[in-house]
Amino acid sequence: MTTVALLLNADYRPIKVISWVRAVCLFLDDKVELVEAYVDQAIRTASATLPRPAVVRLRRFVRLDGRVRFSRQNVLARDGYRCCYCGVRPRLGDGPDLESLTIDHVIPRARSRDGRVWLPWRQATVPVTCWENVVTACAACNFRKADGTLARAGMKLAAWPRAPSSMDVLRMSLVQVHIPEEWKTYLPQESAWRDYWTAEIAED
Repeated sequence: MTTVALLLNADYRPIKVISWVRAVCLFLDDKVELVEAYVDQAIRTASATLPRPAVVRLRRFVRLDGRVRFSRQNVLARDGYRCCYCGVRPRLGDGPDLESLTIDHVIPRARSRDGRVWLPWRQATVPVTCWENVVTACAACNFRKADGTLARAGMKLAAWPRAPSSMDVLRMSLVQVHIPEEWKTYLPQESAWRDYWTAEIAED
């Protein structure tokens, strides 16, 4: 039985994945309308039977700022549970092997001053631990790089780290969720994750 629903903005653009319980609460509060329901998955209460929501749409448009809580879980989700150095994506069953992944500071803590580092690719000084200076790394790459620079370790990044955008928020919320057929109409046609097994980020 599917336990999540896709939340759309009022303009039908997908925002993120929410639990079906949250979707029902929003529906009962008249904050969303039901767009798609899961077939043969009814919710029965003492007084009523409701369809299990697959896709719901906000009745009022909300402007997205793309801000995501900075945490280990969300860094891993931003990077697709893939090592940003060698590209390996360790698996455990149907999901990512979280124990095999680490968080690495691109500019090491050892090179920080007063808790801040200089990022040449941004031409800016930032806190040593922030979206722009941390990436997901497998244990082997993290050990190889240690407290050195990329140049000294002879390593390269697939892409420079950055704070997630609003589209990244959607992608991150699809992690480890098998995309149901009921959602596919509402995901961007060019999306690489329309059929992707991608972990839901916690709602604030």
